[in-house]
Amino acid sequence: MIKYLFILVSFFPLFFHFPYLFQAWSGSRLDHWDWIFYLASIPAAVWAARKESLGKCDFYALILLIPALVLTLLPSLHHINALSVISGIGVIFSAVWLLGSWQFSYRILPAVFLLLLGTPSSSYQLSLLLMCPVFVAWGIKFLFAILCFGWVWYTKRTGYVMKRGTLCFSAAAILTGLLLLHTGELYFEGTSFIPDFPSHSGDYWGRNIQADENTKRFFATSKVKQYRYTKNDKDISVLAIQCGKNIHEIHPASHCLRTSLWTVHSETILHLQERFAVTEIDAQKGSSRILVWVWYSSETLSTPGFLGFRRHFDPDGNYHTFQISIPHNGDIEDGRAALKEFVQSLRSSKK
Repeated sequence: MIKYLFILVSFFPLFFHFPYLFQAWSGSRLDHWDWIFYLASIPAAVWAARKESLGKCDFYALILLIPALVLTLLPSLHHINALSVISGIGVIFSAVWLLGSWQFSYRILPAVFLLLLGTPSSSYQLSLLLMCPVFVAWGIKFLFAILCFGWVWYTKRTGYVMKRGTLCFSAAAILTGLLLLHTGELYFEGTSFIPDFPSHSGDYWGRNIQADENTKRFFATSKVKQYRYTKNDKDISVLAIQCGKNIHEIHPASHCLRTSLWTVHSETILHLQERFAVTEIDAQKGSSRILVWVWYSSETLSTPGFLGFRRHFDPDGNYHTFQISIPHNGDIEDGRAALKEFVQSLRSSKK
């Protein structure tokens, strides 16, 4: 009975992050349906644990339990909400492993994976990794969920249990790879850059464009401005957003393009200076092709990526996101040179 009580206590760290989860599920179109995975984890866990009993304590679980506790209870160490949620799930699994044996914890592992599928931003991460629309990433996640139930059925029928060393090494390698993949984006802190967008910037002449009602409604708590700048045959569009308190109104530019039926050919971080970088996106829709630069900035720092923006975001802060784009016919270098010249002219006008 005492073991079950301690396992129940292990859920508390995750419960502390439920306000963030509810906010993400209710406010973000990217994460709107992820609560389903949390709901599905309940029957999966019940089915997996049915007719099973806790075994002997396995203190190898402390290798996972201790860092998971630190990461989920001290988010100030990393400032990544999703990592805190994942660590909270890790606390639950490692507590079951510690108190119930590896064999028992392996039985409920499919339910743990279902919880992980409900992590905010996981759909965006998957779409970014596979270079696919977010709705395709959602489909893949739901397929994984079905496979988790198949996993429960298979282990119940065969009694198969993977060696703990094999699974732990594989999980550590995957997690390390994902962190290394996004470390630059998450922790890059460039100089603040909030352009004024004057009517004349360098050789470019611009004008303010009235945002349509759909755009205003989409960014209900944010301030939206649009501009158009031209120079000879160069035509640059600007979307400038002063973010409100609701971070879930702000979506990755590549996600917005894909939902508008654009094909994203590439999405990379481009360093323009030692302490300033942008996300560069090459996208195409029919015969139209554009090059897009995106960055996010506060009064004190800037970051090129959406994940870095979410890490730094503070509802009481003053944050901006900027998207500038130019059409091109396949000559990315020409479009890149034009955007670089335009950004430099905006920087010069700030001085």
